[in-house]
Amino acid sequence: MTDRDGYYLPRHDQDKLIELLDQIPDLIEDLTIAISRQDRISGGGPRTRNGSDEQPIPIGLHAMEAADLLHHTLTAWTNHVCEQRNYPRPGNDTLTLGRWLKQHIIALALTEGAEESLDEIQHAIRQARRATDRPRDKHGEKHDVELLDQVPLTKKELRIAIKARTGAELHRQTLDSWIKRKRLIPDEAGCYSLTDAIHLMRQHARPA
Repeated sequence: MTDRDGYYLPRHDQDKLIELLDQIPDLIEDLTIAISRQDRISGGGPRTRNGSDEQPIPIGLHAMEAADLLHHTLTAWTNHVCEQRNYPRPGNDTLTLGRWLKQHIIALALTEGAEESLDEIQHAIRQARRATDRPRDKHGEKHDVELLDQVPLTKKELRIAIKARTGAELHRQTLDSWIKRKRLIPDEAGCYSLTDAIHLMRQHARPA
């Protein structure tokens, strides 16, 4: 169910999700350390279970599982947004996926099912945090975040966004008329620009 602005993921949850996604670059570094156990191996190191001096392979299985969960979770939500909103698929590494979801937070929030994204990504990040060897101060990377004006909108989303942005009602008949007269042109996926629609509304409201 959407909120008054037409988002499946409300604004306050969007902010929480951005904070989580900001942690991913440092978290990936911590997971890499945990997987290799570089900070645990010293001197003779741990012995194998049979008591021999042969060194075990320095791999943190818990960290590997957590890294896989984080990657698969981000992949699933990226794919969901790309499929539903006809976006080109970004790269497949965890860092790129985290950045993409942050930059396209509005598109995610407008995508049906997005209300589950915060809990799922939060769970994956918590699991990854538990699997890391040491806590550290986190400083999120700064990237541009997508604005609603930049997201292609369906006709229903467009009318909701205009109401939230301007307080004015865009009647369905008016919208259909603009489209029929090609005053408002859809993109290849049949979606429309909020900026273009608001510009048309302001022209329409001017006295003749």
